Amino acid sequence: MLARKCDDQESMSLILLPNGKYAEIASLPPGQCGKRLEALGLRPGKKIKKLYGMPFCGPVTIEIDGRQAAIGYMAASRVTVKLVENGSLEG
Repeated sequence: MLARKCDDQESMSLILLPNGKYAEIASLPPGQCGKRLEALGLRPGKKIKKLYGMPFCGPVTIEIDGRQAAIGYMAASRVTVKLVENGSLEG
C-alpha cells in the first residue's frame, strides 16, 4: 500500500502527491536507490514541489532548491512525503 498514516499526519508516496503541491520528504528508500536520490539533493525533512508526473509509469518531475529534477517512477514510488499546507519551499 502506498498511502499510509505516519506520525499523525498524512504520509504518501511521491507518485500519489497531486501535481503542483508542496511536500516534505519523510523517508527515502534504502540502498543504492536512496543514495542516488540523496545525490539529487533529496533528504528527509527537505521541502519539494511536485511539478508533474508523466502518464503510464513515466518519471516524476520535482522542484528542489530552485532547480528541477526528474525521478523514475519506481524510485518515486518508494519516496514517502508529507503534504505541506502552506505552498512554499521556504523553511
